[in-house]
Parts: sequence; structure tokens; C-alpha cells
Amino acid sequence: MSDDPVSPHVAYGRWLADAPREWPEEALHVARRALIDTLAVMVPGAADSAPAKLWPVLAEFGSGPCRAVARSKELSPADAALFNGTAAHALDFDDNFDPAKAHASAVLVPALLAVADLNNDSVGALLDGYICGLQVMGLVGQAVNPFHRSRGWHATGTLGVIGAAAGCARLLELDAQQAATAISISTSLAGGFMSQFGSDVKPLHAGLAARGGVESALFARAGMTAGSDTLNGPTGLRTLMVGPDVEELAAAMAGKVEHGQTMRFRTTDVGEPLHVLEHGLKVKRYPNCGSLHRALDGILELRDAHEITAEAVDHVLVRAPAAHLRNLMYEDPQTPAQAKFSLEYSGAAALVTGNSTLADYEPEAIGRPEVRAEMPKIRKEYVERLESEFPTEVHITMQEGSVHSTSVAMPAGSKAAPLTDGQLWAKLEGCIAAAPGFDNAEALLGALADLDADMPVRHLTAAMQGIGGQADGRARR
Repeated sequence: MSDDPVSPHVAYGRWLADAPREWPEEALHVARRALIDTLAVMVPGAADSAPAKLWPVLAEFGSGPCRAVARSKELSPADAALFNGTAAHALDFDDNFDPAKAHASAVLVPALLAVADLNNDSVGALLDGYICGLQVMGLVGQAVNPFHRSRGWHATGTLGVIGAAAGCARLLELDAQQAATAISISTSLAGGFMSQFGSDVKPLHAGLAARGGVESALFARAGMTAGSDTLNGPTGLRTLMVGPDVEELAAAMAGKVEHGQTMRFRTTDVGEPLHVLEHGLKVKRYPNCGSLHRALDGILELRDAHEITAEAVDHVLVRAPAAHLRNLMYEDPQTPAQAKFSLEYSGAAALVTGNSTLADYEPEAIGRPEVRAEMPKIRKEYVERLESEFPTEVHITMQEGSVHSTSVAMPAGSKAAPLTDGQLWAKLEGCIAAAPGFDNAEALLGALADLDADMPVRHLTAAMQGIGGQADGRARR
């Protein structure tokens, strides 16, 4: 099940303990962008439904040394990671990471912030932990995907916790055995089903994974023991979370190129290629499910190129990989959370407004008559092909009979079409401006503009605490 007799978690533990703590500037640049982007979406996310409901529960658990975004009370490391991770994923505006098919930074950044707060680590140490955690998350993702994800597991929860455990082990400077143990422990905290999409539990998955990563590393440091075959044994994660036909599926992947996914654990040359550079991150242009993004790019491209108005459209056909469309299960969404997983709503809103923004997912926006009138025009066709094998096609048929078509292989914000640093900063400013009552914008923007490697992380987490009207934890939706 792996290319070497060494157990995967042992190989990963050795790499986490031994890898040099110097990285190419390009890798550090991607990691800094991920930190900026995650804090950007955490701030308004803290006022969303799931974090606002979670907060009074956590506030009753007691205090600790770690900061929570947009709150004044400090929490234990595990609880801070749980709250901040939930806030980071609440708006579905956080990045995607292809090998794992997971929202990587919404898990890694909150987990690492909590441990760095605990230990008074530097931003440089946090970025090092991020690069390492992303690497391990990607390696495990390559060994179980695409089938782990396509069979309904929410990899943000299942694989995110493993990456977070690895990143926290690195930040805590655990030795090889302790780091391997942290990874093994984390497999027992892995969970999350796509059946939770459109509910408060979906963003909670990111928080639970961040908390589990922190706990796994701290448990390992305390000397807790763990199993030896928890990733690739007959009762390990790969078998149980893919299925009894895992070997047949692995054979079917031979010769295919899908973000390095081989359905096999690689235990040699663990750090090559470096995933933060090889695959990068999909930084989101739109605040909704990533499975929508290629379709929205196509709709907006055609709308702008041909000066299309919604009233003149007969229908829009989206032909896309079935794995994408199965994530978009709400054809008649009734809540903002459901709307983020609706091709019908999001496509119609983009057709009407010419964009897809946070404002489109406010409660009062969901029922707009002008958008609802266009939703029946959005049609979809499931294509049983891998996303790397079939780009999303968008065909807009006008009432006068003409057809405008395009195809999108990689969405805006991906490595193939990255957001510029200026666009990322504009997203940050827009997110902070959209945060109700956040009163520390100037300090947070200043800290993020000067992410020096020697900056104490506690300087950054103090800036993200701006509380204003959010201190009581009331949900805005």
C-alpha cells in the first residue's frame, strides 16, 4: 500500500523532525498569502451563524492563553483552534488545496495560531509549520483521493486534522517518534460527511479538525502512544475511508494525473515536490463552494464578453464533472448556507448582478425576485469524468437563438490563474469592512502588511481580537 516498508506516519514524522527550517522565498510567499487570506475571512466569519452559536458554549468552558478572532475572552489552545477554524470556514470564502481536496488553510492557520499563541512563537515559525502541515496533508490526500472525497467524505475534516497535527508537531519541535505519534493520533479524530453541507456543522468540521490537530500534537508531546498502521493498515484510514475496493481503485488510477493522486502512500522523498509550490492553493474569488467557481468564471466571462443581460437569456447549461455538481445539492436554497451550495441560485445571481460577493449571501438577498426569476434558466449536466479530465463547460443560449460557449479548466485564484497580491489585499480590506462591529481594522491591516518573520504571533492575534459589537456573540444570520 506504500512504496516503502516504512509506515507512512513514521516517514512523515522523520521528515517533520529533520527537514531544514529554510524554504524558498516563493514557498514562504504562498504561505504568507494563505495566512493573510485566512485572517481576512475569519474576521467577518466570526459573526456568522455557526461561530456565533459556538461561542457561548466555548465561553463556558473556561479561559486560557490563546486569542479568538473578534472576541475579547481568551481560550484554551484547543478551544481557540475550534472557534477560529469554524470562523475561517463559515463564509466558504477560504482557500482550497487540491491534493487533499480540502480547505487547508482554514484548518492549518487556526491550529498553528493557537499553538504559536501558547508558546509565543514567531510568524516565521508559524509559516514553517504551515508549509510542513500542508505537505503532509497533501501526501495523505494523494493516497486516498479522488475516491475518498467522491464517496462523500469532507476532507477538510478527515484530512485537515492530519495536516494540522503535522504542522503543530513541527511548531512544537517534536522529535520524529512524537511527530509520528501525533499523526497516528489524529487519524482517530478524523471525521466529516458531505451530508452536513449547507448546515452549521460544515464549517464546524474545520474547527474540529484544527482542534484535533492541536490536541494530537500536545497528546504526543505528553507521551501518549498510538497505533502503527492507522494510515495504511487493513483497518487504517485508507481502507476504511475509501472502501473495500481500494486496491481496485488504486489500480484504475495508474497512469492518470490528478493532482499527484495515486491512491498510494509515498514514503520516500517526502518533501519533494514541495506541495505549497507544486500544487499551490486555490484562493477564492467568490464566497461559496469551490465546486461553483469554474461555472461562475464561465458565466461571468460570457456575460462580460457579449454584454449579456439576464432578461435576454433563454437558458444556461453547465456541463461539469459529476463530483463538482454533487456538491451543489440545493436547487431551491432557503438559507445563505444552502445558497452557497446551489448552482441555480449562485449562477442566477451572477447572471443578474455580474459578480458573486458576500452581499449575495446575506439573508435578505436569498429571496430577491429578480434572481429567483432567473434560477429556472440554470441547467446542469453531470459528466462522469475527473475534474482534470473534463473542464467545466458553460453554454448560454439567448432567446433569439444564438449560443455563447466557453470552458474553464482551472478557476480564478488557482495556481493557473492566481489572484495578484493587490487583488488579495483588496479581498482582505473588503472582508474586514464587511465584519459587523470589528473595531481593530487598522491594527490588523498594519500587522498583516508587515509580516516579518521575527514578529511574535501574539502581536498578530492581539490585532485580530477587535471586538466591537461582536463581543456578545450574536449571529447575523
